Amino acid sequence: MSPLLLLTVYFGGVLAGVVNTLAGGGSMITLPLLMLLGLSPDIANATNRVAIFFQNAVAVGSFEKRGVKSFKVAIPLGIFAAAGAIVGSFIAVDLNREILGRVISVILLVMVYFVIKKPKLGKNKKIVNNPYLKGAGFFLLGIYGGFIQAGIGFLLIAAITFFLGTDLLRTNAIKVGIVLIYTTTSLIVFLSKGMVDIPIGLLLALGNMTGAYIAVRLALKKGLKFIKLILVVVVIANAIKTFFL
Repeated sequence: MSPLLLLTVYFGGVLAGVVNTLAGGGSMITLPLLMLLGLSPDIANATNRVAIFFQNAVAVGSFEKRGVKSFKVAIPLGIFAAAGAIVGSFIAVDLNREILGRVISVILLVMVYFVIKKPKLGKNKKIVNNPYLKGAGFFLLGIYGGFIQAGIGFLLIAAITFFLGTDLLRTNAIKVGIVLIYTTTSLIVFLSKGMVDIPIGLLLALGNMTGAYIAVRLALKKGLKFIKLILVVVVIANAIKTFFL
């Protein structure tokens, strides 16, 4: 791989790390990027988990050091999500490569809706306070996260806010903890199947960790509208390309 491509992977990871930590949707950058670099949809989907794991490890540690101690809250929710992620990962492993590519394209396009509209959920106290529904909800989110990961941040933010009612800072801290927990099980599944391009995954992880560090330390909020605009354009272009090619 040329130095230019190596830099592209790294800085794509940095941007994804910032977006993932502050909101969600970073995989909507890295998945198309990995596929543009020549990785098949299934290998790109699996390799992306290396970066997600290290990125969220950095984010969790940074939030804890800054006094936003939310990992204990994330653990029980993360356990439900981790169980679901195992199911989702095996679905991704067994799905036909061509079909997976098209499914990824459609999901990426659907996630654009969440980027633009940010739909809000109404609250029902009986649902919010029901531990079984809460566990089932995060289990289902884990299935989705284990399957593809892209856009899971938006869904987790909505679910955490709905069930826990936390502010955005604490919600993000809980979110990265949940993702760290379920990504561990998902990554184990993909590694066991030999689907991870480890060198590219580690390079991408370095970029993601840098982005997560920047996002948490400096609490970057300015410029997100521009980043999301670029994200939407890149996702639409690459989703159409992947779907038809």
